[in-house]
Amino acid sequence: MKELEVKKDFTDIYTQKSPNDYLKEMKKLDYRIPDKTKPLYLSIAKKLKHDSSEKIKVLDIGSSYGINSALMKYDLKMSELDDFFLNKKPTKEQSKKFFENLESNENIVFYQIDISQPALRFSEDVNLCSKGICVNLEDDNLDEIDIPSPDMVIATGCIGYIGHDAFSNLFDYLKKQNSDLHSKYPVFAFSVLRIFDMEKIKDTFEKYGYSIEKTDIKPIPQRRFADAKEKLHTLSLLHKKGIDTKWLEDDGYFYADFYIAAPNKQEFKPCDLSLELKHAMIQ
Repeated sequence: MKELEVKKDFTDIYTQKSPNDYLKEMKKLDYRIPDKTKPLYLSIAKKLKHDSSEKIKVLDIGSSYGINSALMKYDLKMSELDDFFLNKKPTKEQSKKFFENLESNENIVFYQIDISQPALRFSEDVNLCSKGICVNLEDDNLDEIDIPSPDMVIATGCIGYIGHDAFSNLFDYLKKQNSDLHSKYPVFAFSVLRIFDMEKIKDTFEKYGYSIEKTDIKPIPQRRFADAKEKLHTLSLLHKKGIDTKWLEDDGYFYADFYIAAPNKQEFKPCDLSLELKHAMIQ
């Protein structure tokens, strides 16, 4: 069984006009990984901001309704999004006012990539991103779109759905934007479920002059298994790969590792953030 065949298909909840159904299903499955990755992303953004007077441009791949943006820009938790969207069932205008009334982090500008146009449109309309880009990084011609040169690229949960071809296409696009990729080199940070093999993605990053490392942060719980079948298939797949699931997936949750990648020519190295990220997770 292939890795993607293990996971339940949630396509229907990613293509609604509002995030209500998405948040309802994710709450039921205790999907809280954006809460866990938020301090990690913010620590990296803070490091980049220290070296720049410009606002940090973050490109969120697989952004869906802009959850990462909402949490990072407005210092929210998933539970607070649940309280607003699930209890009040707001209109889009009410959602926009909700975010407008919150204090925001003006040091970060978000751009988002997803294959769901309705999700991107919602995020744009309530100002969770400056621009939403509906594109399939695996197959679409990126020359026909306009992706601002990012300082940081993040992804929470979409690695596996997208693979090395997506990153190769993105790198080629960035190189065309900048004749020397390292004159405008983004740092990458993403969580990857332990069921997915990272070798081809690692090879792609190295091909484009990047070093990529799995941090020594403990595996992060993503969500509960949707049912016994999903758990059984996941455990079987991990065991075939020789991956120990004791104290992790055995307990009924998907778990993800956290990766950082940066250009070899850059002074900023993935290993430089190890202790900072560990401290961010504790806070």
